[in-house]
Amino acid sequence: MRICKYLIFDKDLRIKLSLLCSTILAFLLPAPQTLFADTETLERIAKAEREVSYVGVRLMTFISSRGTKTFEELVIHKSPDIFYAKELSEVGAPKQLEDSRGDRDHRDNRGRAQDENRRNGREREIRWKKANNLFSKKEVQLIAQNYNLEKSSSTEKIANYEADILTITPKFANRPTKRIFFARENGAILRVENLNSESVLWAMSVYTRISFDPKVVERKWAAFEKDIKKEIAPRSQRSTPISLAEAEKVLETKPIQPAYLPAGFQLQDVHNIKGRKNTIHLIYTDGLLGFSIFETTDKRARRSSDRRRESDVIEIEGTRVHKHQRGPTHAFSWSSGGIRFFLFGAMPATEMEQVAKSIIHKTIKK
Repeated sequence: MRICKYLIFDKDLRIKLSLLCSTILAFLLPAPQTLFADTETLERIAKAEREVSYVGVRLMTFISSRGTKTFEELVIHKSPDIFYAKELSEVGAPKQLEDSRGDRDHRDNRGRAQDENRRNGREREIRWKKANNLFSKKEVQLIAQNYNLEKSSSTEKIANYEADILTITPKFANRPTKRIFFARENGAILRVENLNSESVLWAMSVYTRISFDPKVVERKWAAFEKDIKKEIAPRSQRSTPISLAEAEKVLETKPIQPAYLPAGFQLQDVHNIKGRKNTIHLIYTDGLLGFSIFETTDKRARRSSDRRRESDVIEIEGTRVHKHQRGPTHAFSWSSGGIRFFLFGAMPATEMEQVAKSIIHKTIKK
């Protein structure tokens, strides 16, 4: 009986032991990773994209398995609707020459340059184009959900402006990282570095000259406006945003949305494609990364896309799917349920196949 009494703990002792065990476990278990969420800085940058006026020149660099392309670009920004860019010159590309021997030699030089461009597959018109703001309000929300945001100070000046850095790192595997250098005084973006899921730099832009002086911006806009409107107007929007209800009317059947989406992804926009009969474009994003789905019931488009070459053929849910890759982008095309689908994006192939499988499964059950 006396031994049994020693084995009975009083209430206070049980509480003390419980607290002691909890403390020991707290030390033994790994501490959770700190998740940075400096949404305020991201919102400041997005606001500057909408409200800060500037004119400048930036270097754009794209790195791929096919090589590196770097070019200079002239940029003017007055508002979200007045934001245009024009390529000035490609670094390392042959330049068109003009000397004092007259128009004939100029035409000869231009002809030789055009022939060289054709041979190298570089022939294109260099005209003003509509530029896009980096972040919409919805993308800011998605980035805050799916990425860590950390602000730090930069020790270097960019285009003579002091800068801070916002580093955006993924919470999920196989997602990109972005580093944004922005002007400390007004939040305007001065430099952007895009890194792939393996933290390898694949694209970068940096302003070499930029002015926020309203008088300079107005003077430059007055000089550029006529050419911009002349060059942009003939190339009206290739697509227009529509609702899912409107998409059903365009497609003449209910659009098929994937049942599976990679973590953090949401439907961002639905577009009607100009000049394409019965065709819609669905855009999905996690804030930084995105993929697209084109759906069409136009039989002519379906026949032409079936002639696609240089693609592997795989089978998903009993459906033949054409699969090909260009750089980091994976593309899949197939016909199912009377609809032709084209899915593409810079996502892992396994993730894209899951998206395709969920669409095919839906069309089978339709």
